[in-house]
Amino acid sequence: MDIQIPAYAAPIPSKNMGIEDTRRSVTYHPSIWGDYFLAYTSNVTVILGHEEQERQRLKEEVKKLLAATPDYSLHKLDLIDAIQRLGVGYHFETEIENSLKYIYDTYHESNDLRTCALRFRLLRQQGYYVSSGK
Repeated sequence: MDIQIPAYAAPIPSKNMGIEDTRRSVTYHPSIWGDYFLAYTSNVTVILGHEEQERQRLKEEVKKLLAATPDYSLHKLDLIDAIQRLGVGYHFETEIENSLKYIYDTYHESNDLRTCALRFRLLRQQGYYVSSGK
């Protein structure tokens, strides 16, 4: 069985030609940015004193809001959902865990589809087993 390779696909053999010679070299223009971004260090990670105080104040305000909202209310589910979606739930892990444990342990029947779906999703995300029939 003889396989023929089209002439345009086969490399041109040469006695003195090596692998390096068959590849074309491309010379690109140097970047106008140079190495500036490679060595760039940002001062954005430095938190100033007043920013730290503001962050702590806001954390305490959210903790008070979580504590003041009744665990059985839709508002509590919405609040937990908003905190987690903002990506700051790690600051309030114990408060969220306690609230969701209470919600899981004391199930209240709801005819509202949004409330059931939100409760289901939040509990499942936290690792609670919730069947679609409970």
